[in-house]
Amino acid sequence: MNIQRRFIVVIGQIPPPTDGLAYITAEYVKLLAEDHDIVVLNISPKGFKRGIAYHLSRTAAVLRASIHLAINAWRKNRVCYMPCQSDFGLIYTIYLLALARLMRYPSFLHHHNFGYINEKRRMMEFALRTGGPKTVHIFLCDHMRRSFGETYWMPERAIVVSNIAFVPTQAGRALPTPKASLRVGLLSNLNREKGLYLFLDLLRAARDQGLNIHGTLAGPLREAEDQLALEAAQQELGNLLTYTGPLFGDAKLQFYESIDVFVFPTIYANEAQPTVLYEAMAAGNAVISYERGCISSQVGNCGLVIAKEEPFVPAACEWLREFEANCERTASRRAIARKITDMHAAETANAREALLRFLPY
Repeated sequence: MNIQRRFIVVIGQIPPPTDGLAYITAEYVKLLAEDHDIVVLNISPKGFKRGIAYHLSRTAAVLRASIHLAINAWRKNRVCYMPCQSDFGLIYTIYLLALARLMRYPSFLHHHNFGYINEKRRMMEFALRTGGPKTVHIFLCDHMRRSFGETYWMPERAIVVSNIAFVPTQAGRALPTPKASLRVGLLSNLNREKGLYLFLDLLRAARDQGLNIHGTLAGPLREAEDQLALEAAQQELGNLLTYTGPLFGDAKLQFYESIDVFVFPTIYANEAQPTVLYEAMAAGNAVISYERGCISSQVGNCGLVIAKEEPFVPAACEWLREFEANCERTASRRAIARKITDMHAAETANAREALLRFLPY
């Protein structure tokens, strides 16, 4: 596709701090910058916990962004791209959408959150009306797009760009040699919502059922009760459980290579399309997860997705028993990693072209 160069004003959170939304925004900026002129207006808060100072910091950043929108309104081929905020942050999105519409920017709103899809919110209705019918809405999967339409109404302009476009693959990297025991792992913010307690319960059940399974946890522990739960499990499970702490860069990749199955018992209501699942599958890991957001289509035939109303541990144990008994682990890793590599290539091309699909050449 012959891509006409555009001037894209990006308004969103850029790390630090790093979360899923900020990471994807930063990666999308890198991709778009290969073909377009980009100005990035970072509205991340500056080191405050949520409270008055936090919102004052964000408000100041949003006001600075609005000034830049006005300054660049004269440019030809200009485009405004922003991730959609959630909860109170929707006020910022509504304000910026109104300003971009007033200044006749073609606008793109990228959705990363199921909170306002699972539960209808008037502020999101207002955001839809504020942006108007010409705003292009970017969703993470077809399920997200359909669910959004059922909760509100289907936007006239809607496209799907999967997060797999922004997760690096490990093509060409040698596959690790499987160990004697089956290795399962969870990398996340370690708390109840992200599945810490269910992961520990799974290891206990696997031990009680005689399964040869070792578990590894990675990520920060921010609450005292979560730290105590982990310490109690370490006392009980001994060498069947390892905790590595937060991991980054090569250490993160080595974590994925050290396990066979990524276990993600998330009960987080706003879960959308977590990048950790794509990272795990890129390394060849099978996945066991609860069904949330886009996860069912993410995992596909690369593991097990458990309905959110079903008990997690019994279903996961049964699947792991079958996997341990019947799976040739090297072949499984190779097939999963190859699938993710192919998906990444296709979706990167889609993400590169998506912002131009509704624009004149």
